[in-house]
Order: sequence, then structure tokens, then C-alpha cells
Amino acid sequence: MIDLRQQDDLRELRPRFSGMVLAVFVVFSALMLRLCQLQVLEGDHYARRAERNFVDVVDVEAPRGHIFDIKGRSLASNRPAYTLHFTAWARFTVAPDGGIIPTEEGVRTPIDEASRDLLVSLFDFVDDADRAEMLAKLEELRADEQRGRYAQILRRNLSWNEYARIEARQDSLDPWIEIRESSRRFYPEGELTGFVTGHMGNIAREALERSDHLSYRPGDRVGQTGIERQWENYLRGRLGSRSRVVDAARREVTAASAEAVAALPPDRDPIPGQDIYLTLDLDLQRVARESLESKLAGAVVALEADTGRVLAMVSVPGIDPNRYEQPIPVEQWRDWSGSPLKPFIDKTVQEHFFPGSTYKVVSALVALADPEFDPDAQFECTGSLVFGGRRFKDTHVHGRVDLERAIVESCNTYFFNLAVQSTLSLEHVAPIARALGLGERSGLGINGEVKGTIPTEEFEAREGTYQGGVRLNSAIGQGNVKVTVMQLAVLYAAIANGGFVLTPYLVDRIETNDGKLVLSTQPQPRNEKPAINAVDRARIHRGLVGVVNDAAGTAYSERLPNVVVAGKTGTAQVGRDISEAGIEIEGWDTTQDHAWFAAYAPAESPRIVVVAVVEHGGTGADAAAPIVMKVIDHYVGSTTSASGVAPRAPGVPPPLPGREEAPPVVAPGERGNARDSSGPPLPGPGRSKNRPATPGRPH
Repeated sequence: MIDLRQQDDLRELRPRFSGMVLAVFVVFSALMLRLCQLQVLEGDHYARRAERNFVDVVDVEAPRGHIFDIKGRSLASNRPAYTLHFTAWARFTVAPDGGIIPTEEGVRTPIDEASRDLLVSLFDFVDDADRAEMLAKLEELRADEQRGRYAQILRRNLSWNEYARIEARQDSLDPWIEIRESSRRFYPEGELTGFVTGHMGNIAREALERSDHLSYRPGDRVGQTGIERQWENYLRGRLGSRSRVVDAARREVTAASAEAVAALPPDRDPIPGQDIYLTLDLDLQRVARESLESKLAGAVVALEADTGRVLAMVSVPGIDPNRYEQPIPVEQWRDWSGSPLKPFIDKTVQEHFFPGSTYKVVSALVALADPEFDPDAQFECTGSLVFGGRRFKDTHVHGRVDLERAIVESCNTYFFNLAVQSTLSLEHVAPIARALGLGERSGLGINGEVKGTIPTEEFEAREGTYQGGVRLNSAIGQGNVKVTVMQLAVLYAAIANGGFVLTPYLVDRIETNDGKLVLSTQPQPRNEKPAINAVDRARIHRGLVGVVNDAAGTAYSERLPNVVVAGKTGTAQVGRDISEAGIEIEGWDTTQDHAWFAAYAPAESPRIVVVAVVEHGGTGADAAAPIVMKVIDHYVGSTTSASGVAPRAPGVPPPLPGREEAPPVVAPGERGNARDSSGPPLPGPGRSKNRPATPGRPH
């Protein structure tokens, strides 16, 4: 046994004892420091964590801005809805009775398969693909804890039955789901303004990653097309937040104590999106749509001649944008995607066509720009012209015509001859066509506008299509000349307003929800000086007036009794699309030509420009001109005098004081026609006033 009283042994134990005391001191010091850190330095932090046991802060969606027409009629608004939020990895603890209690201290656990299957069974799916998509999304979030720990939108716009089923099973699914009040987009006019307003859709992951500074969240709805997309930053508001007292199951307590309510952080009000007022006139839009009712595919654009304001913009067929607020069956989507009528395509700006004879005004302006060209020189039209061993045919024999008569009667051979003489070479035409707004986007800025094509020799050589006859076809709007309906409307607006090429626009103004002006759009001419010589414009104008009001004009049968219209028909030849072989639609004949009509009115003081195209509709006079006339009649039909007498035709002087207005001259064979009150046919150089129209198919 060791005797502790021995001096040598005590010397050995003292260092050990000192080390033990030091260790105890260090441990207690660390505990005191940690206690000080928790209670003093981080007291507020842990107090806030304790508050989160009964405080819940949720995002409050901002009301999206409304879209109105020029008269304040609603085109896009919001309706109340319910949205299901899903947290794949939720924190919870298991109660003694086996129940699940969401808590901050619980272990984060993914939704189990039984609960997942229960959740899936509560929805009304439109088809199997909709169900599979839901399952895939659930599995994706279950497999990704990083994303799954945040509440994400699983299903929008719950039906009443879905809402009731989920509420009835809230206890079983509570840690992972929550139903919040929200809103859904509603378009009162449906398909009528669908391409203009556009529609909403879920934000794509790529877009979400690119716009992290804009506070978008997974599952947010953003504008996909139309005004909804172009003006997304103005329409979307800014999120707010709302604090609420919740119980252990994270359910809101309706009768919370005053102390708990006082501890809530302050709410932050959402900032509503801004309201957009369009230049669109809903009444005119409806007339344009009704005028296309019997057509399977086509488009109409109406512009204000002096400003470029879009008054109507219709493309058929279309899709009701409200359909995008709910899942769409795969079969329905396939039908739309495979239809030769292309219901997804806005035919006013997204599709370009051969313009046919409506392009002859460009060819005429190019010819007039040549100092050696004589517009009054007459050419003998025999119904065709032979060039390069090929016969280029006309619709019929026109006889002797000059430039003005060639426009009135739409004589192809006259323009063929100018192309042969190189007056209408591709290099001469291209710069003037582009100066008039063709071959480039109009600047409207919605729905992926295409540029169209104005060919040059370089372009034709690159495409491998250049040959001598190319410029003949191009001179009459065929070959590789392609334009959109909007571009053609801009072109005819320039002729109507004296040569100013305008940038069309749809947005008149933007206001906050309390009526404060944010933005006001003004007309934007692209050129400071007229792009068309005044004398040349007057000559083209007389020809366009004659197209409608001259007995030999190609649109004479469609003239209006109450207003003088200037316009041009077009019949664009197209080849049969082999991709449509085997697809049969009643009334859809791809062997028929595209029908065009472009016009402005009143002729001597233009206020409106209207352009229509009917795909595979036949001749412009038969298929497209009646559509345009209906729109013009609605817009300026009120200009008829109180006596019911139509305005005088251009060039007809007013009666002398005390004398009555001279009765209109009626062409032979036209008596008895109720529309003969439109005025006398306009004589042209080298033409008899009473010469009857040459028979043949109109352009």
C-alpha cells in the first residue's frame, strides 16, 4: 500500500490534480459562454424561432393588371380561385396517438407512397397523361430534398369537388399540402381577342433561372403570348405577405390571443399590376370576326390611317385563352397541332403569304421612280406574254392599258412587260419595298412576328431559284415575295396618309389600378418625309379608287353605297401542301388560291385601312373584299348624308348653287342593282367613260 503522506508521492499527484481542476474550469467556462451566447447574443434569433411555432408568414399574390379595349371594356381580368401548395419534404413529429404534428423541431421527411397515392386520387384528371404528369412532378420533388423542402404550386384552379375532397382529408395530408386562395386569369371575350391578349402559362425552369432578380417562384404563371407576354413586367404586380397565428398542425387559428397577434410581424401589402388600355375597338373586332365566320382560315387587320393604331386584329381559327387555365387533354392538343388550319398561328403577323396583285402598288411606285417610265403610255394586253421560252398568262385579254388602268383591271401582262424591260428588276424593287415597310417586322412586337421576304438577285441565287422569269413573277406579288397581313396594312396606310410609314401599335396607355397614368403611346412614323412622291401617290390613288368604283374595276361588285373606298384585290396562286395529304376538312381546298383585299376609306380623307386574307379562298373580289367592306361599313358607314345620298366620287365637282346633284352614271347591264348609288365609274386615260368591263375572272 502506498502511503500518501510521503512527500515524493504528493509531488506526483499535484500536477494531475491541477490538470483536473483546469479541465473542469474550461468545461464550465465553455458552458457559461454558450449560455451567454444563447441568451444574450442570439436571444432575438431564438425568440423568433420560438415564435415560428405559432407564427406563419405566407405570400400574398398581387392582382394581375387588367386589359381593356379603347372604350374600357374588359378583355382580361382576374377571378378568385384555390391553389394547392405542396411541400414534398415536410418537418413533423409523430404524436403518442400516432398522429402527425408539423413542427420546426421535427425531422424533415418526404411524403410516403400511401399518402402520395391518396393525394393523387383526389384530383379530376382530364386524361391519363394529366395524371402521369402529376405523378412525375410528385416523384421529382420527392427525389430532390433541396427543392422539395419548399412549398410549390402543385395544382391551380381547383374545382369545388377537388377542394372538398382535399379538405375532408386534410388531417392525413396536412404536413405536405396547403390550400391557399389565389386568382385565375379570365378572358371575357374568349377566342375573339385571344391572339391579341394572349394567354398565361407556368413559368419554365430556364426562364425561372434567368429571372431570379424578378422574384418569380416555381409554378408562377406568366404571359406566354400576346399582350400578356409583351407587357408582362407591367401586368404582374409585386408579392405581399400576410402573417397568421397557427396551431401545432400549422392551421390558422381564427380566435388567436391578443399576445400572439401582437407578436406577429407586420403584413406587407401586395402591389397590384398595372392596367393596359388597348387601341382595339371591341365592336369593330367583333364585326371583323363575324365577317370571317364562314371562312376556315384567314385574317383581318384594321389600322387608323394617320396614326397606325390597331383598331381590329383577327386571325381564324383561334383558341379560347381560357382553355389554358386548366389542363388540356393530349388528344385535343394533338388535333390542334396537326390541323392544317394552324389554330396556334396568329395569321396577322406570324404567317406570311404571297401578296398577289395587292403588291402591284409597289411595282407601280418602283416604275414611277424611273425617270424614263411613261405612266400614260399604253400597252396592248393580249392575255399573255412569252419570255425565255415560257408563256406567262394573264386572267384575260385587257386590251390597251396604261399604268392606272392596269391597276384598276389588275392586268398582269402590263407588269410582266415592265419586268422584261428591267424597269421592275429585283434590285430596283427591293429598296422601295423595304422603305414601305415590307421585308422587315412592322414593330408591333407580339406573337413572334415574321419578317416576310422581298427577294433580291443575291437572295434568289443563294436559294438556287434565280432565273429570268423570277422578276416577272415578283412584279405581280408571286415568286418569293412574302408579306404578312400587318405589313400590307402598313403599306396601304402609307398610301392613304400621303407616304408616312407608321409603326403599328396596340397599347394606347397604361395606368395604375388607381388611375394614374404610367405610359401613353404616340404615333411613330418611320420617316420624317413622305416615302411616296405626292404626284405618284395621286396616280396610284386614282387607280385604287377605280378598282372599287370603276365598272371595270375588279372589286366593283363589292362597292359600298355610302362611302367611296379605294382598294386592291389580290389572288395569290399557291401550290398544294403535300404535308396536308390525307387530311380532309370539309370546305378546305388547297388547290384554291389565297384571296386578298386591301383598302382604305373614305377615299379622299382616309381614316381607316383594312386588309383581309382568306387562305385558299379563291378570288380576292369574291372571298376577301366583302370582309373588308363589312369592316369599313361599320367604321365609316355613319358618314352617309342625312338624305341617304352617297358621297360624290373623286373627281366629280359639287353641283352649282340652286342645282340638284347629278344622278350617278350606271354602267351598261348594271341597272337595277341596289348598289349603283356608289357613283359613276371613273374614267382613265385613253378610256371611254361608258366602256363596259372586260369579262374574265377578277383578281
